[in-house]
Amino acid sequence: MDELLEDEADHPPIPLPDLKVVEEMQLGIVDGFAEVQLAKAQGTPVVFSSVLLPKEIFQAMDVPVVYGNVLGAYASIFGLSAKYCGIAEDLGTPRDVCAVHRCTIGVACADERDDFFNMAFAAPDLALSNNFPCMSESKSFLTIVDKYEIPYHVVDTPISSWNGELPDHAVRYLADQYRAMVAFLERHGFRLDEERLRHEVAFTKAINTIFAEIDALRQAVPAPMSAYDSVIAATAPLVLGREKRTLAIFERLRDELRQRVEQGKGVVENERLRLLWIGVPPLCDFKLVNYSEHRGAVVAKNLVELLAGFMLDPGLIDPRRPFESLARAQLASPINPPGRGLMDYFVKATRDYKIDGVLAAVKRTCAMLPSVQRLTKDAIQRATGVPTIIFDLDGVDAREYDAAGTHATIDAFLDVLLARKEKAS
Repeated sequence: MDELLEDEADHPPIPLPDLKVVEEMQLGIVDGFAEVQLAKAQGTPVVFSSVLLPKEIFQAMDVPVVYGNVLGAYASIFGLSAKYCGIAEDLGTPRDVCAVHRCTIGVACADERDDFFNMAFAAPDLALSNNFPCMSESKSFLTIVDKYEIPYHVVDTPISSWNGELPDHAVRYLADQYRAMVAFLERHGFRLDEERLRHEVAFTKAINTIFAEIDALRQAVPAPMSAYDSVIAATAPLVLGREKRTLAIFERLRDELRQRVEQGKGVVENERLRLLWIGVPPLCDFKLVNYSEHRGAVVAKNLVELLAGFMLDPGLIDPRRPFESLARAQLASPINPPGRGLMDYFVKATRDYKIDGVLAAVKRTCAMLPSVQRLTKDAIQRATGVPTIIFDLDGVDAREYDAAGTHATIDAFLDVLLARKEKAS
């Protein structure tokens, strides 16, 4: 991992964490990959899955999981998206399919992999998928099922079409879908420890309570946390190795941020603008999330927390009813589907984080998020008066990424925001 992070000759540079505890999380994520390899070597079946299925169930059943979309993202982060997307396309996956999915298929189906993926990927014995929030995932993973000729199961998550309180029948339906997933895993040698599941759901509730405190601290001016650090922190609860997956590491993150806020220490020395990033982040050029900092503009809030699938409302979680709690929290997610709930989420974030401008990146191969970006732009403008720029950015497939054009677009928008702020003052 360290060699990959330092190898700037062959791959685009990757930002280094700003916070010490986030650097520790980054290394702990690698430990999580290694644990899957160890389980495979010991003869335990490995499951290929999405990060958007309940991790609590996997933990309670000691299921070693290869999170395909995480590896697809890493393929782009390490500058290897063209290679692995190309492998997927050679296997018949259209180029119009999500670039993260193509990277995932390429990594999983490659005859030869780069060293990092030889460590992070283990040939799966089972596969799980779902349609939340991305319908295409329930199809794209079938290429991997065919490659390894393995049993699979798909979880159906209902789209929330209700205003206000979720109906009990929807919660029961999704809870039963999770129970069916457990039954599938039990047919293949795993066993559910129900007491441990309640413990894992309590752990999730506790982490999300801490993240609510972290979210409040991140609203401080100047911004105490960089965009890249927030990406790693949002991913950490999903894939940290067992030794690091404790409440203590997230409490330390909260405490380190609190200390920065009390000291008035920000990401940049002279914060001039605060930005909100909507859309898939630029994985193939991850430094772009920190690019605006050279102008004193900080991406104070971004979409990754929702895309990682871990941010749940702790008020909806009752460890005594684990399946129903997980179902209710998932159904209530702002990205189920990306519509009014997501717009309201971003309007609130714009106010809470004192945002000056919104960067809305349209990923060409995503059929989900771009559909709501114009509506979100209008909603933010009406509610807060804060301007949004919508621009094309396939930041996953490097073959379609224009760094110079993207930098020029962001710089021009920053010029407008700075002039606007100067005029207002």
